Amino acid sequence: MCETTSPRFTIDTCMDILDWFNDEHYDYLNHIMLAKLDGEKRIRLALPSIAEYCLKLVNAHQGTESTYPLMG
Repeated sequence: MCETTSPRFTIDTCMDILDWFNDEHYDYLNHIMLAKLDGEKRIRLALPSIAEYCLKLVNAHQGTESTYPLMG
């Protein structure tokens, strides 16, 4: 299996990945963005960790029926 490495995931891409896999973090991040006054700042600061988590999800499901369709 070929692993995808160091993509430049945006928050939009990360949210799409979380939604694709029906991951519980999707609702949590939505809550932060909608309910916290500094939600965007919190998400921006956490984006490297969020992207790393999303990359692990994508790699874990690569080659299965639920493979996330990464664009080249």
